[in-house]
Amino acid sequence: MILPVGKEREEGSMKKRILALVMAVGMTVGLLAGCGGNSGSSDKEAAQTATEEGKSDSEVKPALLLSGSANDHSWNQFGYEALMKVKEELGVEVTYSENVTTVDQLQAIRDYASKGYNPIIGHGGAFEDDMIKVGEEFPDTQFIVVAGGTGAEPNVLSVDNAPWQYGYSYGWMAAKITKSNKIGFITGMEGVSTMNNLVGSWRDGAKSANPDVETSVVYISDMGDVAKAREAALSLKAAGCDVIMHELNAGMQGVIDVCKENNIYTLGRSESDKEYAPDQLLTYTEFDWAAKYVDLVKKTMDGELSGGTYFYGFHTPEAPGFVFHYDEEHSWNPEVVSDELLEEFKTEVEEMFVESPDRTYTAEDAAGGTK
Repeated sequence: MILPVGKEREEGSMKKRILALVMAVGMTVGLLAGCGGNSGSSDKEAAQTATEEGKSDSEVKPALLLSGSANDHSWNQFGYEALMKVKEELGVEVTYSENVTTVDQLQAIRDYASKGYNPIIGHGGAFEDDMIKVGEEFPDTQFIVVAGGTGAEPNVLSVDNAPWQYGYSYGWMAAKITKSNKIGFITGMEGVSTMNNLVGSWRDGAKSANPDVETSVVYISDMGDVAKAREAALSLKAAGCDVIMHELNAGMQGVIDVCKENNIYTLGRSESDKEYAPDQLLTYTEFDWAAKYVDLVKKTMDGELSGGTYFYGFHTPEAPGFVFHYDEEHSWNPEVVSDELLEEFKTEVEEMFVESPDRTYTAEDAAGGTK
């Protein structure tokens, strides 16, 4: 053992210690050489294993396509932030494209696939058809459609948050608190499977809670258009709706503005929405897409993904499906949703989906207009 050498040590003493150290190193080298091939073989195998693991990880380079801006404070930003979480937690190379139009998306998907990106994630159901087309050309690449429809075997997976569960919850609660017996919903992508399930379940939940309630649905062409969303909200206000819910991107701000100005109950997407309109906001829904993206990329690394559909629900162990949140102590606005009503909600809605988690709705169920 080498002890610390003080300034007062003699030079000769230091030389002796150095000589002893050199001899010890020489003996160690001799011992290792005497051990022969076992040590060399073990090191070689370890290096090979490390190389194989590195190769496996290097093949996973997620690419993300967004239909809108990565800083829209809504749907597209959720996808972008989820991708950044993947980069942070898994240490993989990532890339993304924003404001991808329906005209350009087929080529954008194909370009990513040809460059070896895997998985390729389309953050929105509108990417699904083109994902399926390119998926046939690149069978070894994993394609993931977020909020898609049915996906396609063997390599196009559609993932979502069981929209019929939270859509039904929105409708049920809106029908319970309305005073005018008229409620509205504003969204886009009419006819897309996800929207059929979301809007159809909203209407179903409302009718189950209050058979006499009028449900009005307005579809707009651009979910990021604040002016169009505002116009739709004003039309529902004029029709007498005192609860207006929505599923939009940046256009959501137009709805919240109208609801704040006219004291109409609505939904939010974040804590900032609650701070902006605390009296009008019923709840905001946390989907935690970051946890889901990390889960999906990990499963790509492990070769566990394929095609078809997968839904994250209330009790999904890998990542939370969604959580209703108002503040640190309440899931819904306590000034509007009483403890008694919340208990009724848990019994009639949450427990129902525990026993029977799956539902499907059609375009007719989700049709625009009033029913």
